[in-house]
Amino acid sequence: MTIRVAVAVIRDKNHRILITRRALHDSHGGFWEFPGGKLEDGEDARQALYREIREEVGIEIITSHFLGDINHQYENKSVTLSIFMVEHFKGHAQCLESQIDLRWVDQAELPGYQFPAANYAIFSLIDNAMVDSESV
Repeated sequence: MTIRVAVAVIRDKNHRILITRRALHDSHGGFWEFPGGKLEDGEDARQALYREIREEVGIEIITSHFLGDINHQYENKSVTLSIFMVEHFKGHAQCLESQIDLRWVDQAELPGYQFPAANYAIFSLIDNAMVDSESV
């Protein structure tokens, strides 16, 4: 069975990206990740995204742009990440669930953080989104 997850790449006015650090007792404990969470029964990816971001970091998404799906096979599970760019939102990010930290970082700093394997493919989606937005 594949686990479906909605993931937000949240960029602020200064073009910094929000990342959160997983609780030490969670799988991939202590790793950094882009905020998001699992889809519940009856939800589509965008609905899950808006709910999860509100619950996890206290941000209300105003608009989001779908960047793509990433399929990844871990040793013991398969995941599909639906990635969304979020640049219009209300609120201030805070750790509201099990995260132990959050940071706003420049895109160039992302490779300096340890992420779960499935998250690294998000870097290229971000790169492509930046190129697309600059060419408009």
